[in-house]
Amino acid sequence: MGSGIPIKNQALWLSSFDKPLELIELPVPDATPGSAVVQVLNTVVFPYADDIHQGRLPVFNLSLPLVPHPSHIGRVQAVGSDAVFAKPGDLIFFSAPVFARDDPNVSIIQGHHGGEGPQGRKLMQGEWRDGALQQYQKVPLENIYVLNEERLCRQLGYTPADLHEISFYSIAAGALCEAAQLQAGETICLGPATGTYGGITSDLALSLGANVIAIGRNEDNLARLAKQLGNPERFSYVVMTGDDKADAAAIRKATPDGRGVEVYNDWASGSLIGSPYFSAAIQTVRPEGRVVLSGAPSGTIALPYTLIMHQNIKIIGKVIVSRSGIDMIIRMVTLGLLKLGKHGGSTHSVYSLDQHHAAFQEAKEKSGFRVYTDIAPNPW
Repeated sequence: MGSGIPIKNQALWLSSFDKPLELIELPVPDATPGSAVVQVLNTVVFPYADDIHQGRLPVFNLSLPLVPHPSHIGRVQAVGSDAVFAKPGDLIFFSAPVFARDDPNVSIIQGHHGGEGPQGRKLMQGEWRDGALQQYQKVPLENIYVLNEERLCRQLGYTPADLHEISFYSIAAGALCEAAQLQAGETICLGPATGTYGGITSDLALSLGANVIAIGRNEDNLARLAKQLGNPERFSYVVMTGDDKADAAAIRKATPDGRGVEVYNDWASGSLIGSPYFSAAIQTVRPEGRVVLSGAPSGTIALPYTLIMHQNIKIIGKVIVSRSGIDMIIRMVTLGLLKLGKHGGSTHSVYSLDQHHAAFQEAKEKSGFRVYTDIAPNPW
């Protein structure tokens, strides 16, 4: 990155759900106390990004207009006067969940989710409205994580596109480590398992020493996931039929000694209403087990009241991971315990801001576990 103050800030502007994204120029933000201005190098495009931008997924509660999209890999351009560690030139990972500083019970995901209720809307419309699809983004200082560029980029050979896989692993860490408190030797059932998050969560759970049972409806896709993970001994899968009794029996049969699972992690996608596997999978959860809801479907699910009560099952919703969880993932990547990019079998198709239409289309058609589509607002 060159020295001096940037003279332009190209951005993708979402003014209405009825209009396509527009490439415009915005002012380069100033780094005020409590903030950093970051040159955005890469952000992974979600398969459902276009659906968000067209208002088809109201669960995200966006207040328009804004620059959309959440986390990214970037380089610090400037920091506020209260910064004590981060400095201009640092390579960073930016985590997009933002908490109101005068009420941490109120949160949004910058550029991506408007939070809940009037306080969430107020926070979304304020200082932290605009997301990652711009060249220079103003972010909360506490949301940046300085990366070891020498180790990650020069020794391990990672690019910003590779490093943005940290964002997916971080969300999985919130579900597995913070909500489920998954322990080595425990068995986790997770699904739908063949999307990006299902695959990432399977990979992380295996890295943590757990036994993994992936569930889904397409056997070919489940077999492909097993191959992508290296066909590990602690990984198996169950093809779901839609018959809850039969599916629950099949999951239980796949567990050690047929005793059931300690954890069920649900990843129903935003395109669904409710969860297709919840009613079967919860029947396999052992006493004192944990159910973690991490997907983004609309609608409701039915709960087996007496089963949950008699088995002392905990049901937890989880989407935002703490700083310690993200730090853990960055350490695992830095130490080589988690492999990114080509080292982990991933591919990245990287587009510029003015190629966003092609990027969103490719993401919708091709993206999945270890197959990623990215937008790079600035060159690496």
